[in-house]
Amino acid sequence: LKPFWLKPSCPRPSSVFAPLSRRPPALAAMLRVALRTRAADAYSGCRPTARQWIGQPKRRSCQVSRPARSSAEAKKGDGISVDVEYSGLWGAIVTFPKRQPFATNIIVATVKTSLADLIVQKGEGKKDIDWSRNGVFTLFGFAYLGVCQWFIYVSLFTRLCPNAIRFSNLSWAEKLKDRAGQVDLVKQTCYDNFIHYTFIYFPVFYTFKELIQASSPAEGAKSESSLVERALGKYWKNCVTDNLYMWSLWVPGDLLVYACPIWMRLPLNHGISLAWTMILSNLRGSEK
Repeated sequence: LKPFWLKPSCPRPSSVFAPLSRRPPALAAMLRVALRTRAADAYSGCRPTARQWIGQPKRRSCQVSRPARSSAEAKKGDGISVDVEYSGLWGAIVTFPKRQPFATNIIVATVKTSLADLIVQKGEGKKDIDWSRNGVFTLFGFAYLGVCQWFIYVSLFTRLCPNAIRFSNLSWAEKLKDRAGQVDLVKQTCYDNFIHYTFIYFPVFYTFKELIQASSPAEGAKSESSLVERALGKYWKNCVTDNLYMWSLWVPGDLLVYACPIWMRLPLNHGISLAWTMILSNLRGSEK
């Protein structure tokens, strides 16, 4: 048998195996393009096609495209606030808590705390409102319950309990099957009642109370460290009673609060807190 290059239908050896400088110009140009394309594709890790091997005029890189998601599949909101469509003034009012949960928290906390104290003062049969006492609850509601508790409940607790936001936004049927979320639910309840309320909430409340309700100007003009010492001294006397009242309401209350959708967490918290603020105002509001 004759070698394949000696067959009439095959090109001569000089046209195939000869150096590029001795080959016909058109064939040499095609081989150069093919070699450059093959080297570039080997470097980029892509598998070249037949078109790239032979006829591609210039070097290209391989790009892998991902399927584009439709706008309906894209996530809306940040897990806390929710992007919702609305029309008109009533629609803006109804959807405001979902769209602006932080602002809603501040408004509800301030109004709720002041209102609870006014209700208790009227229930005590007072003819004149003690605005100094009401100022304690109003300022405490705005600064601590409105601003600081947002950081504690939404920012801090969701980091300590990474399944918190995901669990809270599930349906109730899905919550019953989510063991990791249930564990974080119990953890948040324990953090809130046995750490936050006991060691942060009550000391801050007594400090606000001592700052505004100082029994005399001379006492109110004392140093800041002395004011904190007096506030903590009063809390120490009442700590057992205060925390028992707190836990009896908030342990079951927190289990509900931390299981609801995240945007509704603090509004629901303030709904339960309205009852708690009345209890606290009745217990400690009139004390000097």
